[in-house]
Amino acid sequence: MDPETEAGLRKEFKPFSAVMGQEPAIQYLKRVLVEDKVPHAFLFSGISGVGKTTTALAFAQALNCMHPSEGEACGHCVPCRQMAGGNFPDLEILHPDGRVIKIEQVRELIRRIGLKTVSGRYRVTVVERAEEMTTEAANAFLKTLEEPPPGNVLILNVAEKQDLLPTVLSRCQKVPFRPLPADGIAAWLQQEQGLPEDAATVVARISEGSLGRAVHLAEGDLERLLETHVQDLLSLFKQPRTEILAVALRYAQEEKRASRAGGEKEAGLYGVLGLWKACFRDMLLLRSQGSRDLLIHGEHAEALQNAAEPYTINGLVESLFVLDRAQRDLLRARNLDLVMETTLLALNEISRRQENRRIFA
Repeated sequence: MDPETEAGLRKEFKPFSAVMGQEPAIQYLKRVLVEDKVPHAFLFSGISGVGKTTTALAFAQALNCMHPSEGEACGHCVPCRQMAGGNFPDLEILHPDGRVIKIEQVRELIRRIGLKTVSGRYRVTVVERAEEMTTEAANAFLKTLEEPPPGNVLILNVAEKQDLLPTVLSRCQKVPFRPLPADGIAAWLQQEQGLPEDAATVVARISEGSLGRAVHLAEGDLERLLETHVQDLLSLFKQPRTEILAVALRYAQEEKRASRAGGEKEAGLYGVLGLWKACFRDMLLLRSQGSRDLLIHGEHAEALQNAAEPYTINGLVESLFVLDRAQRDLLRARNLDLVMETTLLALNEISRRQENRRIFA
């Protein structure tokens, strides 16, 4: 196990009882453990930061625990202590190499899966962002996924299950993970991160149900982040095409640098698009004369009110759809430059169309 993965396990490990908001998934996994009817392949699907990896690690611990109770690991036996310490030898974690999982990675994984376990009853393999397997890698994995060597359990983590090949989907037991409620995230941020109530509420609302994304936002310079990206969005309404393309390129290049440095996929540009969605959500609230107490970006209320003025309700909803599509494209490893150029130009075009509608009405 490489040092980066080991460090990640030390940070992420929690028992089932500490996983927030995923009761149906946890109950199902506990049931298969208690009944000793463990499928050989699982598909954990849901947005990043809702507990898929944490749950996979808790499941791996419970599978190998010497004294489990009702599907929960004891936390004290040798395998439990090894897992908590990040040095359990029968755990494999496969991450994308850059933006994809390559066939060479899968071949090496298949070789290791074929070996006998070192100390555990089961070897558990977690494939992170499995939707980023190349077609060749996914096809090479099919036979192992369908019938792995005895004593192996495979867990594929994905954001959207439809991004996997149908042949991969059909070989896995599907376990959906749902977005977390904003009030639960806000309460956690106040208790665990010490965030003031107002800041915790803002972060929880713009995290779109992802605790991981909320933690990333809370640990950064939140005030500067919000100010920078909100102002970038508001300036798009008045920028010429050349300036819009320059902004799009800047964001794409920043994301590429973060990706090369090992940054979380949904913490960077995906998160920025989420912030912008929150802005359009606020504009929609203001345009429909809703209560300002419900605003996410309340400190920008006047600027957002002015920006929303030319829009129809349909125009604001269309802009939200543009940003939602851009987030999905990012998850599917589309061309970053093209995604950002298309998105920002589309937002600008909608804005200009709304402005022209008002002038010529």
